[in-house]
Amino acid sequence: MLRTPRATLTLLAALTLLTACECRQPKPDVEPETAVRQEAREERYALPGLDHGLVQSPVNILSGRAEGGHHEIAINMHGAEPNHLENKGHTIQLDFQPGSSVTLDGNEYQLKQAHFHTPSEHQIDGITYPMEGHIVNMIEPKTPEEPPRYLVVSFLFRMGEADPFITSFLDQVPSEEGGEELEAGQVYLSPNDRNPDYEYYHYRGSLTTPPYTETVEWLIVKEIQQASPEQIRRIHLLEGDNARRVQALYGRKVDD
Repeated sequence: MLRTPRATLTLLAALTLLTACECRQPKPDVEPETAVRQEAREERYALPGLDHGLVQSPVNILSGRAEGGHHEIAINMHGAEPNHLENKGHTIQLDFQPGSSVTLDGNEYQLKQAHFHTPSEHQIDGITYPMEGHIVNMIEPKTPEEPPRYLVVSFLFRMGEADPFITSFLDQVPSEEGGEELEAGQVYLSPNDRNPDYEYYHYRGSLTTPPYTETVEWLIVKEIQQASPEQIRRIHLLEGDNARRVQALYGRKVDD
């Protein structure tokens, strides 16, 4: 009868245990570079901590729970012309010349810029739309310590007919990051394109990009706009997925 030396048995046992441990080691689901990109993406879309407060945007608006409210809204955008168009990498932005404004409940906010998110940031009854446009208006702070106050008019887009305003500038957007000055009359925001008689949802919230400043009055246009599939795809190609996740209302009222 052949006998295996005790030292040989000990070595074989160790090798068997080592092999079993190696087999049980979890294999990475993604390549290291992909994991880094995924971590950065999750950080960018992460829900805010308490450092950002509880008055955050965007939100999911439940139309059946919107409470009745009364707000005085006056839109002065006749002849509103952007003088700068920029591909910022994370969004397409048009900066406007001074002179146009939106007044909410006696407070006049000066029109500053318009930009886009693909897909939409706000939801209506849990529905995410393929694109959302923000027209950003602002009251400048009176002191260095005071934050700016914002009024953002939001338009949700579904696929349909081409949007005239988007048509007027889309072909001029740089394919790479960068901007260009626009000549007078080249692009304009016509009142016929953005109807001042729209009905809105209103709530108090924040910017949807850092530093998430909680001094924003939001007006979400109830009527869903149309943009062509080609327009939406082109904007998405230029800016990518740049929508922040919806935030909890924490008792805030959404009125209509």
